[in-house]
Amino acid sequence: MTFSRPASPASRRLAAALLLGAACLPRAAAAQDEDLAPRARLTVTQQLSIDDGNLIGVTPLDLSLQTGTRSQILSFSASAPLRQGDPEDDNFLGVGDRQARLLYRRFVRNSSIEVQGRYVDADLERLIFFDDIIDDIVTLDGGRRADSSLRGGYAFGSQSKLGGEFNLGYLDRTYKDTSDPDLTDSNTVEGSGTIYLEPTPLIRARILASGLETDSDGGTDTRSHRFGAGASMQVNRLVNLDVELAQAHTRREDQQDGSVEESDGLSVRSSLTYLRPDGEVTLSLSSDPGTKGRRDRVRIGRSFERPGYELAIGAGLTRLDEGDPDPTFQLTYSTQPSRLSSLSASLQREAISDLDGNEAINTSLRSSYSRQLSEQSSIGISLFYRQSEVQRGDKEDARSTALDINYSHAIGRDFSVVAGLNVTRSRESGGLRDDDDEERIYVGLSRSFDFMP
Repeated sequence: MTFSRPASPASRRLAAALLLGAACLPRAAAAQDEDLAPRARLTVTQQLSIDDGNLIGVTPLDLSLQTGTRSQILSFSASAPLRQGDPEDDNFLGVGDRQARLLYRRFVRNSSIEVQGRYVDADLERLIFFDDIIDDIVTLDGGRRADSSLRGGYAFGSQSKLGGEFNLGYLDRTYKDTSDPDLTDSNTVEGSGTIYLEPTPLIRARILASGLETDSDGGTDTRSHRFGAGASMQVNRLVNLDVELAQAHTRREDQQDGSVEESDGLSVRSSLTYLRPDGEVTLSLSSDPGTKGRRDRVRIGRSFERPGYELAIGAGLTRLDEGDPDPTFQLTYSTQPSRLSSLSASLQREAISDLDGNEAINTSLRSSYSRQLSEQSSIGISLFYRQSEVQRGDKEDARSTALDINYSHAIGRDFSVVAGLNVTRSRESGGLRDDDDEERIYVGLSRSFDFMP
């Protein structure tokens, strides 16, 4: 695959992800309850890994830093596994899937600021281990994808009659060694602003605006904006109503053939919430214009907060451009069966539109179980599943499944014996790749270094 501009070096993308910053959300205030004890740890592991019958040496390096006070939090984590003797690398020494995260939050009276940075560079088939979002279509190829995502913002007046929030985001996406010509480098800038007004104690109105620009190297350029108004109203002690109306416009231009698609129309969103002693019942409706047609959604949900577990379930329908309706659903569950174990699961099926305007129905499953077997040993099991059913666009239906099992046994204070298994299964319908299966078994010795007491 040939790009019209060379991909930027990994070090520059990583520096950008850490320095340019990320999203500020008023919901971040809940993080004040997090453990703020300062800590810094470097973990070095020497592993022997069996991958496709090849014996490979792997040295994962994991760094984590955290510090904070009651008014601010700063954390950073990074991982970069060094590989020795991997036949996929051009040289004897190579670097495997790597990632880094930066988070900074600060709270000042009734305002907050938050900065996030994230960098992920991984094989496309193994992105399922790192990607915790489902608003992208599953892509299978033999190459790699590097994402540097940046979000930042500011919120104020959460407890006053006048408030607001402003967010700015940036995403740089590059591909390497891919065979699909539709996988093109791109960068996306997006921003949004909302002003809140409280004319009465029971009504909180808002004025909102947002915009997005995507530039690609030979793919699809996108320009979109949205502006409007909404209000949240307390109907009575148990019922809340939220209504939002906005004018939305989107323009997409294909850089290969020069074709242009545009949409312009009214976006309508509303939700009704009924509070219950152990949770809430919600009903939501929405209708949004798009370059592939208008997308309508309806959903009803119920959440439970009980001693020992939390559960949320939802079901609905979605329809694209007056076509046949498709079912959607959502289920999240978390519990601690005992003080030594925890279990969580999330299952979701939802309609999405990717950066190129392709419409699809995405299904995602993420579940994990961990248990402390003894004072020295523990085990963790994670299962991931993602599927995209493309409704309109030039992408292919695809699905990917991954299983991760890891075991750790402490030897003394700083040493641990580790072992595990990674399995991935991928399929694409009618595309360049019919299947891609991978099993990776590893065993090794880990050493941790603490830099703070």
